[in-house]
Amino acid sequence: LVAHAERMGVLLLELATPLVERYEVVRDVRGLGLMWAIEFGPPPGAAARRLWETVEARQPGLFSQLVTVPLFHDHHILCQVAGHHMNVIKALPALTIEESEIRRFASALEHTIAAAERYPSALARFGLRTGARAARIRR
Repeated sequence: LVAHAERMGVLLLELATPLVERYEVVRDVRGLGLMWAIEFGPPPGAAARRLWETVEARQPGLFSQLVTVPLFHDHHILCQVAGHHMNVIKALPALTIEESEIRRFASALEHTIAAAERYPSALARFGLRTGARAARIRR
């Protein structure tokens, strides 16, 4: 079990570490065994950075929700923000997770980050979806 978890953790890092180079909002990917995290930060462009800072000033850690919510709703993957007011997402999969599930997670993560990196439209989509769900719940 321990050796399997170590192998799957190494695979997860191998699949997720290139995201740092591919996406401007990914700052770091780290892990130990199957304890894994990804950290996000503001994009380098002036306009995108201003939008990031404006939103983060009102709701710190919101960008992480642009990743965790679609991962859950669209891909049925549960992960969570690592703490209050943080743009770090953590994943703690079962120690018995199969390689195919690690690969599915990495693929879904990349797809979701690509969509979230288009920050203004991602934020609008998130707001509309969240508002629609809240309206359904109130009925």
